[in-house]
Amino acid sequence: MINERQKPKNEKMVSQLFSHGIEKILYFFKQHISYQAVLLLSIISFTTSYYGFISLVSDGGVLTKILFFAVVVVIQVALVYSISQLYLREFFSRYILRASLLLLTYLLSLFISVLFSFNFYYKIFSATEFSQRNVTLQLEAIKENLEDAQSSFNAVYLSLKDLSDYSMKRSIEERTQGGTCDETKIPKPGPRSALREFESKLFQSHLSSVEALKAKVTQEIVEIKKMLQAFNPKKGDIEELEEQVNQKITQINRLLRGGEISLLPKVLVEHNGAKRMQMHSLGRVISCPDSRISLKIDTIAEHLSSLKPLVKVAFFDMNDQQQLIERTINVLLAIIPFTNTHVVAVDSVSSPTDVTQSDIKAIGLGFLVDFFIFFFTILSKEPYRARYFTDDRVKQYQKYNIRRILNPFVFEGHFSYHIIVPNQRNIQKVDELVIHFHMDKMLTLIGNNIPFNELLLVHQSKLKTFEKTTFKVYKLDKKKYITLLAYMDEIYND
Repeated sequence: MINERQKPKNEKMVSQLFSHGIEKILYFFKQHISYQAVLLLSIISFTTSYYGFISLVSDGGVLTKILFFAVVVVIQVALVYSISQLYLREFFSRYILRASLLLLTYLLSLFISVLFSFNFYYKIFSATEFSQRNVTLQLEAIKENLEDAQSSFNAVYLSLKDLSDYSMKRSIEERTQGGTCDETKIPKPGPRSALREFESKLFQSHLSSVEALKAKVTQEIVEIKKMLQAFNPKKGDIEELEEQVNQKITQINRLLRGGEISLLPKVLVEHNGAKRMQMHSLGRVISCPDSRISLKIDTIAEHLSSLKPLVKVAFFDMNDQQQLIERTINVLLAIIPFTNTHVVAVDSVSSPTDVTQSDIKAIGLGFLVDFFIFFFTILSKEPYRARYFTDDRVKQYQKYNIRRILNPFVFEGHFSYHIIVPNQRNIQKVDELVIHFHMDKMLTLIGNNIPFNELLLVHQSKLKTFEKTTFKVYKLDKKKYITLLAYMDEIYND
């Protein structure tokens, strides 16, 4: 039976074995997978970014392609190098400027890489369906406007027909019974009967013109519907389709502001309201008020005023790089918090600037590839101190209290440190550290056998006990020395 004292020991042993196993797995991963993963992902990121760059100039020559190749190489190297050299510790040390520049370089290269990689992923995952939806959306809007115009023409047609039939009926009544304009007048052929007959023929003549316009608009609706059914974003030429549709819009707008549409209101206003109090018929001025005709004319005028010209379309062309870049910026804005850009399903797209869920997937893949480059680079790189010292070298320093030993001999300058070591004195630990510093290329000898009186006053005050000897003066690598001290502090705290 295991006693109570053995339990903590067993638990500690299990914990140590578990930690050792995790370290072994991470070491294996770091040594055999991370570097290959970074290389593979960098190739993917480079390829997709280069595709985006080179697609900017579809007719670019060999020199342009070589130039873009070099640019993308620089961006990719900057991406990997900046993150491999960036250590969070440096933000809390004297190297905050270096760390900030590395972070800025990383973010800039990341943004450019993702921006141009989006072209590649977007064409695969989202461009086709968005192009389909974008074109369909605008063609549907045109069809709806045409149907509204058709409805207006139908209303105008029916109103004119009603006016023509009504005027002819009143003409007959005036001739047989009288009193259609003035109840005191006896029935007989005359100016009022002629006016009624004239109005009937006038309305009938415009009726035929409106009927012709209505037929043309109906035909345009049929052709737009055919375009909607035949459009294929994978095979169709968006630019050609846009040109055809805009030509149709120009033709339709001519219909909507053509001679008949502009002339009819001017003609009808002469037969409306107060104008009917002084009308000319058979060389005479007569009065023939008629509220029904005035009401119908007002209705026709209202329908004609609702005929607004159509706006020309601007279809999204997934092969147009300028449009792709603008689309990319819209998508980037959509993933930034506190913006008003809404992410919707493709079927819910209602505006050319809407961002779809597929757009987010496309740009997310670009971010994901570069994120994994970040992850594997961080995982595979050595700790902060490894830029200057191997683990074996650090172990050599553990037996020294560096600050206490070197305190009398180290002097801090603005840009570097100096070690001033007295000659002809047995300072064993200082000499040993100087040897170690030489091995790690931290020291540069800048003076030997320097007399005491040639030292700076600040040096003399600290080395006064050695004034009868000469000195060796070394320039000490400031970055390496600070890193070493920071690591020694870590060891001490652990």
